[in-house]
This record gives sequence, C-alpha cells and structure tokens, in this order.
Amino acid sequence: MIKNIFFFFALLSFSCSSDDIIRSEKTAFYRVYKDIMKSKTANVNTEAIIEKKVHDKKWLSKFNQPIILLSSLDSKNSATLVALGNYQNKLTWVSSDGVSVSFSNGVLIATRGYAQDLMESQHNDLETLFTSNIKKRSKSYRYLNGQNQYRELNFSCSFTAKKNVSSRFLNLVLKTTKFTENCKAGDTRHTNEYYVLPKTNIVLKSKQWISPANGSIKIYNYYAFQNNLF
Repeated sequence: MIKNIFFFFALLSFSCSSDDIIRSEKTAFYRVYKDIMKSKTANVNTEAIIEKKVHDKKWLSKFNQPIILLSSLDSKNSATLVALGNYQNKLTWVSSDGVSVSFSNGVLIATRGYAQDLMESQHNDLETLFTSNIKKRSKSYRYLNGQNQYRELNFSCSFTAKKNVSSRFLNLVLKTTKFTENCKAGDTRHTNEYYVLPKTNIVLKSKQWISPANGSIKIYNYYAFQNNLF
C-alpha cells in the first residue's frame, strides 16, 4: 500500500496532457512481460514496423515529460514509461501502475514489479563503456528468490562495436554505433545490443536482458529526441 501511494503522488507531478495516453497503455505494458518468454524475433524488419505504425514525431509531441518506450522482442506489444527521478546518475522510469526500470548511462541496472526482479547489478565500466575500446568485461546480477535470499549471477562478457549502422527513430534514419554484448554465467547466457550516438554515451535504443524468467526487451530512448538533439 505504501509503495502504491508513493507512486501515485509521484505521478501527479507529471503533466496531465499525457495521462490518458499512459493510462490507455497500461494493459499493453503488462502484455510486454507476459509474452516475453513466448516472443521470437520476427523474420521481417519489426523495428521499422513499430516506428511506422504509431511512434512518430506527432505522437511524441503529445508528451510534456520525458518518456521511454518498452517493447516485446516481436514488437507486437509496447508501452511508454515516464521519468520518476535521477539519483546519482541513475535514471528511473515508471509505468502508470508503478512498475519501474532503472538505467545508468543507458544500461539497465535494476527493475521493480516483475516476477523475477533484477534487484541490483554491479559494473565497473559504465562511464566509459561506449567511448573506450572495451573488448572484455564482467558484471554481476542479483535476484531475490522466494526465500528472501539473493541469487547472484556473475557474467563474463565479450563486447564488440560496429560503426555507421543505419537505425530508424521516429521519422529519422541516423548513423549509429552498434555495440553487441555476449555474456555467460554457467548455463545462463544472453546477448544485449546497444545503438549509440557516435562519440557519446547516449543510447538511442537497445535490446537488454532482464532475468532468466523475463528474458529480454527492447528499449527506445525517446527522451533524447525530446531534448532537441536532432
């Protein structure tokens, strides 16, 4: 109850002009995570489809506060989240029902509201991850199990970059640097993808893994476009 009250008053501070948009997407938000384990990457260009369908500059102009968009891997379900706060360069975004995701320099570091939450993650290179020639890296993820005990996964990862990758955002096609991260911890493996504005730490979109139960989601950082960077 305390948690719900907290999020209710936090969300009251946002502009009312986009409340109806966020509320109408509440059901879609939960479908993203319900279908995560069932979804498969489509053979067609699904990222172009999701952008072409509804997410254009006219749609974005309806929001008076920073937003991001989360999508299932097959792009069939998506939902917008609004900015809740920034603490020690860790930016948290929240849905209308209080499910939240937190990022540091565009990298997912925590979630709340899932069946298997990423309670905490540890990295030692996030400030330079996209601006240095990093080939190998390590990170640890912590999850809370049903006995109120932590399960920790320690990942070893390879990290590669590909420059001048054309990526679609809203009505724009931009050149980005695509970073691919392949990680493993025992039998647990995942691949993350980050599309970054060249020579910056700005992640414009990404595919990031949450947990063994939740799998991966796609994240669109529309806040960068609201900041008039383009």
